[in-house]
Amino acid sequence: MPLIQRNSKFSEINRWFLMGEILYFGNRFGKLNKSGSIAMIRRKELSVFIRLSFLVIFLFLISCGTKTVMMTVLRPAEINLKHYPKIALGDFVNPRGRIDQHALDLRDALTQQLIATKRFEVVDRQTLGKIIQEQKLAASGLIDEKSAPTLGKLLGASALIFGRITTDRYHQELVHAPPYKDKKGKSHQRHSWKGKYELAANIKIVDVQTGKILTAKELSAVAKAETSALDKAPPKIDRNALYKKCVAKIAAQFRRMVAPYQIKVKAQFLVDDKVPETKKAIALFKAGEWDAGEALLKRAAMKPGLKPELRAKVYYDLGLAQMYLGQHDAAIENIRHALELKPDESRYQKVLRTAKEEKAKAEKLKQQL
Repeated sequence: MPLIQRNSKFSEINRWFLMGEILYFGNRFGKLNKSGSIAMIRRKELSVFIRLSFLVIFLFLISCGTKTVMMTVLRPAEINLKHYPKIALGDFVNPRGRIDQHALDLRDALTQQLIATKRFEVVDRQTLGKIIQEQKLAASGLIDEKSAPTLGKLLGASALIFGRITTDRYHQELVHAPPYKDKKGKSHQRHSWKGKYELAANIKIVDVQTGKILTAKELSAVAKAETSALDKAPPKIDRNALYKKCVAKIAAQFRRMVAPYQIKVKAQFLVDDKVPETKKAIALFKAGEWDAGEALLKRAAMKPGLKPELRAKVYYDLGLAQMYLGQHDAAIENIRHALELKPDESRYQKVLRTAKEEKAKAEKLKQQL
């Protein structure tokens, strides 16, 4: 929703009348006497001058501005795993190369994310363990890139995911604020615990048939907490809760690596009372009637007699809508029309770059679906 609601009751005549009033009071307020000092005016007139100033600013803001529309868009994954219908989870180890509880927690979290995508057949570690025992794939018992080629003969077209925790630490400190006295002269001091958990893991994805590393990336997360108390020891920080937050953050990052994902974005459309179609179109967008809103803006862009700056706003809104409707070439063309009419408008320049980026993302997404 916009910060300021617009009101159509104020006409252009109202605004010019109020501007004249401000000029009148401003002239009286600014007159100088012979000594060079500002002439005294009545307090009431000064109050009216200030209120009228704010009112005109308000009217200017509501006559033309922006309206935000929230929407959900699909983004491409960082890596295209479309041709890997089967995903196997290998081993995760701690910084010392051993499997501990934190390594198991991370692997389980990533497994859950893979299953949640509903895009892959997930082969869990227990199943792979049986294959290792039967085929004697790895003397160490670990499933990593060394065992990938042999696994490929058994699993077919699939990818193997494994990793190593590189950072796993928690730090906390007790902080004492400067003591102070209240109105009664009694001394007080606030004490606080500040805690920070840091977790990072290097994740690798390997083609099990070729042994080729498809991607290797370090994912990291930080979680913080603070407790405090006055004149007594503060409550302890839940270290395990911070650790779990870090695991969840890394798992969410991992999901974006391997599968398309949805995000919420804000689209800021321009509105102007002189082009009522802009308001009507955005109301349609908010109601989910994107095709109707687009058609309305197309007609508005062709209206005869529109000033260049107003027509530019219509082209901008039209291009912005088309960008999120997946009509990327049309979006770029219409935003360029807006720029031709207002070449120095930074908003149009920025959105043109965004439209080109959105087109590239859409092409990448198409390859993954």
